Amino acid sequence: MTSTVSAQLKGNLGPIGIALMVVATAAPLTVMVGVSPMIIGLGNGVAAPMDAVFVGIVMLLFSVGFVSMSKYIENAGAFYAYILKGMGRVVGLGAASLAVMSYTLILIALEAYIGVVLSGTLSSLAGISLPWWLYTIGIVAFVGFLGYRNVELSAKVLGVALVLEIGVILILDLSVIGSVGASGMGTKPFEISAFLSGSPGLGILFAIFGFIGFESTVVYREEARNPERSIPTATYIAVIFITLLYFISLWCVVVGVGVDDVVGVSTKNAEGMYLDLVAKYLGHVMHDLAQVLLITSLFAVVISIHNIVARYKYVLGSCGVLMAQLAKVHATHSSPYVASAVQTFVSVSLLLAAAIMGFDPVTQIYAWGAAAGTLGYMIIVALACFSIICFFARRSESVHAWNTKIAPALALVGLVGFLYIAFNNLSALTGSEGYNKVNVTIVVLLIVAFLVGSGGAVIMKMKAPRRFASILNHMS
Repeated sequence: MTSTVSAQLKGNLGPIGIALMVVATAAPLTVMVGVSPMIIGLGNGVAAPMDAVFVGIVMLLFSVGFVSMSKYIENAGAFYAYILKGMGRVVGLGAASLAVMSYTLILIALEAYIGVVLSGTLSSLAGISLPWWLYTIGIVAFVGFLGYRNVELSAKVLGVALVLEIGVILILDLSVIGSVGASGMGTKPFEISAFLSGSPGLGILFAIFGFIGFESTVVYREEARNPERSIPTATYIAVIFITLLYFISLWCVVVGVGVDDVVGVSTKNAEGMYLDLVAKYLGHVMHDLAQVLLITSLFAVVISIHNIVARYKYVLGSCGVLMAQLAKVHATHSSPYVASAVQTFVSVSLLLAAAIMGFDPVTQIYAWGAAAGTLGYMIIVALACFSIICFFARRSESVHAWNTKIAPALALVGLVGFLYIAFNNLSALTGSEGYNKVNVTIVVLLIVAFLVGSGGAVIMKMKAPRRFASILNHMS
């Protein structure tokens, strides 16, 4: 087996394949089963569909600037590359460090959660009873194998899993609409009074979970067929599709459960609300199928986030920030196989350590990891948005103001608002009340992650100025 540090990643992904990566990271069935009850029960109740629309509009506005700047990003650096070009090397490397930490935390959380779901499902359906961490390690190993191979293999696996899970969601939506009729769908979810009821901030905050990872479009730039066309098309397809899917599906959940009952049901039966709705409208066979597809949904998002982290490390290795071995590309599969293997090792090590220490896989590993990772992700998106504005403000050529100033500025207002809500409701995200050690640790961890990258950049500037100066060349 041979490899090279200088070779680039290769692939033949078109806009649909790239969009699949993004939608798979959003994990629609996982969101509907696990997050929709929180949007409804802890948020603003029946107005949940509008929370998805509100977040979708902000992400679409962000996408306008994101796509406009994408042609200046010629590698797999994603948000970190945007921040580096817009705000400089020190902030950019700090953001890169924060991104790796945030995505790794989300990945660890999901890998633990899928182990629990697998353990419970096989125990109830087949009578097989094994500890969650055995299933988790098996999943991590298989994902590592896919990461070693060409990205198109991952895309095919994601595509099959994604079609199946979206199929169940759409069939349920059509069944609800067919049962109640157009007149029975109701307009209460769209009333201002409903949107402002309860905790709209929390509703919006939980809705953001469904949009994590849409930077995947740029992450796969080196592996895209005709990236100048594929990246913008895939970005818009993914964001619009995700928004419409959640809007319609949340509306159907509200109507299917009952406008007057849905808040109570989502509070008392959060874990079973969506699957019970599937059983009610589609029967118990589809209920069992949906339970199995929840596993494939989680598997798809684990593959996608693993690939994102591996490509972050690949770019950081290629520009000399991390060890150069991470930039090695497999001679046959054209994959960042070393970066992928390192991430697999990190996942296995942390998950085994957590299991040995007796951490609960759901209330601790999943809840804390997902909360910390999501908060870090939101910071990175806001920084990327501000960087887009800074980048185009310095360019002399004529660029459409809507694409480079107005839309990004409107998106930045929304993103900063999301961050304000997140920090003020951190206890709701972690399940830990007040400013206890868990919440404080999360905030400190994110700050330290950023300082490690930015501090490393300052040290590099002083001790290796040529390498520091060359970093920007890898972004263009």
